[in-house]
Amino acid sequence: MNVVKFEADVQRQHARYKLPLKCVIDGYRYTCLDWSVGGVGVATGKTVLPEFKTFPVDLEFPFDGFVFTLRVDAQVRYCDPTKGRTGFQYMSLTEEKLRFLRYVRDAHLSGEVVTLNDVLDLSSRSIDPRSRKKDASSEERSSGGWYEAVARRWLRIAVTSVLGIGVLLFLWGALYQKLWTFRADQSLVTIDSAAVIAPSDGVVTNIVTQGAVKAGDPVATILPTANNRSVTVLARCDCIIQDVQVGLDSQVRAGQRLLSLSMQNAKPHVVAMVDYSQALRLFKGARVLVELPDGTSISNAAIRDLPKLTSTDLASGNKIPINIDVGDADLASMVGTPVTVRFVHSPWTARALQQMPKSAVDTTGTESRPAAETKG
Repeated sequence: MNVVKFEADVQRQHARYKLPLKCVIDGYRYTCLDWSVGGVGVATGKTVLPEFKTFPVDLEFPFDGFVFTLRVDAQVRYCDPTKGRTGFQYMSLTEEKLRFLRYVRDAHLSGEVVTLNDVLDLSSRSIDPRSRKKDASSEERSSGGWYEAVARRWLRIAVTSVLGIGVLLFLWGALYQKLWTFRADQSLVTIDSAAVIAPSDGVVTNIVTQGAVKAGDPVATILPTANNRSVTVLARCDCIIQDVQVGLDSQVRAGQRLLSLSMQNAKPHVVAMVDYSQALRLFKGARVLVELPDGTSISNAAIRDLPKLTSTDLASGNKIPINIDVGDADLASMVGTPVTVRFVHSPWTARALQQMPKSAVDTTGTESRPAAETKG
């Protein structure tokens, strides 16, 4: 019965055990006289430790083949140099440390941990793994856990792959927009028209401002300043009044634009103003994207023709007009409306430079043809 000692002190009603423990206090190693889950008695000899002072104490459990060290905070409850004993009480033990102390206590009481001289021996515990039968439910749970782990691993791989592909597509889109697409500086819907020119200086006495005219109909009358004989300007085609630049009783000069006529069957198209340095890329072929103000996109738009460029044009730094057909889109009511035009020059496009015929459009973007004649 001298192995277990019970103390009557109310504050320490823990059973104490004599185990071959060592403890390190303030850098010195002492022998433990007895031990419990609430405190430890240490053989400090004539060393005097101040009461109620807390020290970090390392409890050393010398098992067979290894030493397990447990760091605890312990407070001095009493110190008796005559008996050479100091009592410590554990302070603020964590759940993990308390669980370990209880395990050592229970194992010692059950005989699984026995004291042999100055070590704790675990050899008394006999475990025969062959005598135990595997639990079918645990095996199924283990198998299910393995499948769940594999599923989670593949899910992580799939999510990572999708995110990687998304980043690559984003970078490719940004690179594509940067290197192989460009936007026209200005673009609007227009229609082919011909200018009616004043034949001489004078005052406009009559001018047609709207509607349709037939070939031979008068569209304007000018009274020259040199004599009183008026000059009548006749239309040479069945046309529609597109735009009027002068008003009635206006003073005009020879060669001044009076109005613009468009053919009745003329089809609206888009004119895009492009910088010369960018226009060179269009000769290798490009796809055209036209977006209307309401957000509608025209997918079958195409470049109608390209002007011939000279070294003088390239050095001028001006912009050139690019005529774009809009396919079957009806833009008759949108003449003069700005639109957005983007040119896409794909990296795999390998067409040679296109050679334009001699009858190509000049740098103004419209054909030069007389639209009206004068009659004096």
